[in-house]
Parts: sequence; structure tokens; C-alpha cells
Amino acid sequence: MAKGKAFAAKLAHELSTEGKVICPVCNTEIKKIKLIRSRNSKGNTWAPKYQFVSMCKCNEKDIMAGKVNA
Repeated sequence: MAKGKAFAAKLAHELSTEGKVICPVCNTEIKKIKLIRSRNSKGNTWAPKYQFVSMCKCNEKDIMAGKVNA
């Protein structure tokens, strides 16, 4: 069984910037998210299209509104 972390250890881990990519414009962490969109496939049926996008506060509203083209 795993050893539980203390609250202080969890907080220190969350606040560390080691291994995180920070946006130079909005100064928040850039996270990779997976978008699943529909596309037409052969036979006039739909199929999922998977796409990974980097998201921060700068483009969060555009991504959530579906305005991302790529």
C-alpha cells in the first residue's frame, strides 16, 4: 500500500515549476489536452478525429468555444 503524503508535501509538489512549461505571455502553465472532433468518413458516417492541443489562459476561451483550426 502506498504511503500517504502530508498536505504540506502535496502543496509543495503542486507549487514547484520543475518539468512544467510556462507561457511567457500569461505566465500560466501550458497543458496538453486532447480534442475529439467529428469528421465524415466513407459511407456518410462520422468518425472521431483526435487532436492534441497546447492550452493556457491565452487561448483557453477559443479552444473551449471550438474555434481551434488545425
